[in-house]
Amino acid sequence: MTSKRRLAFLPVLALLVAACSGGGTAQSSPDAPASAPPAATARATAAPTPSPTPTPIVRWPLTGLVAQDGAKVKRRPLNVRLPNDPAARPQQGLAKADLVFELIVEGGITRYSAIFHSQDSAAVGPVRSYRMSDLHLTQLLRGALVASGATVEETDAVTTSMRAGNMISVDQVRAGAPYYRVGGRPAPNNLFANLEVAREAVNQAGGGSPVDVPALKFLASVEHDPTAGGFAGSVPARTVTIPFQRDPATFTWDEGSKGYRRSQAGVRTVDPDGGVAILARNVIVMHTNIWQTTIVQDIFGSLGLDYRMTGDGKASIFRDGRRQDGTWKRNGPLDQFTFFDQQGNEISLSPGQSWIHFAYPDWVVPHSP
Repeated sequence: MTSKRRLAFLPVLALLVAACSGGGTAQSSPDAPASAPPAATARATAAPTPSPTPTPIVRWPLTGLVAQDGAKVKRRPLNVRLPNDPAARPQQGLAKADLVFELIVEGGITRYSAIFHSQDSAAVGPVRSYRMSDLHLTQLLRGALVASGATVEETDAVTTSMRAGNMISVDQVRAGAPYYRVGGRPAPNNLFANLEVAREAVNQAGGGSPVDVPALKFLASVEHDPTAGGFAGSVPARTVTIPFQRDPATFTWDEGSKGYRRSQAGVRTVDPDGGVAILARNVIVMHTNIWQTTIVQDIFGSLGLDYRMTGDGKASIFRDGRRQDGTWKRNGPLDQFTFFDQQGNEISLSPGQSWIHFAYPDWVVPHSP
């Protein structure tokens, strides 16, 4: 090739090399502005906003219902002793109780230990004297006893428990301020108690410090599978009869209200305070030993009864219009009752008011589906 041809070819070769360099990537113009740095290098990444800590749900230990004021669940329950002979009915304030124990006393009649914790009432009554069973129940709940008084033997037993720090008593003998008489009822069934004043008496007696009330086991909501919470294998039970020797009590399932309505001697149990018919979410029968003591309870020489409330025994739990038979257990005098099905699964109750009845070991508790 001649020199002139070589010189003419060089510019063409230079263009070809420039086009092929960089794997065909276009080259930026020297006059083009520089690219902006990535945002991650321009400023620090913002820290994520922490999620707010959810407020824990606090529930009343004896109903399983949500407590609007969580601090109040630490106050002492009040155990109010109410008679249940025909002359004492209707009892006022029962609808506001968290829990009602029905216990046989002398003569085959029953009395109530109505436990007020989540609600109080200015008028509860009639109020009568307590028994040894009230000692067991009040100290179980770390509670305070509201009653008209008791025998020397029962008073001494309660005083011993109080000195041990297990309970408080603001019965009428120890603290008269909460009690008053009402018209329209003959004595002794005209003694009533103001529970708001009773709480003040509890505080003055040294019972104002917070306590941990042993809780019953509940499902999370009234709306639940009827076989949940230890009720697998349960059977339909729309009515149940507690076979007390005098005036058996009957509970009838009310589907619309999700609870059992109570009646006795053919009369529905209605609280005169607002005309509220009793609605028990749970009806429990506990079979246990009940024996006669040497304590004389009245001028007729009637001897009082006492109960075995620790250990275990047969139990029948009625919930959601169904019956589950099993056992009750309680390890010691300061422990809560627990309930189990026949396979050993713990039973949960429906949130709301419960009625617990103590029955002799050989009693049969009938129901209808």
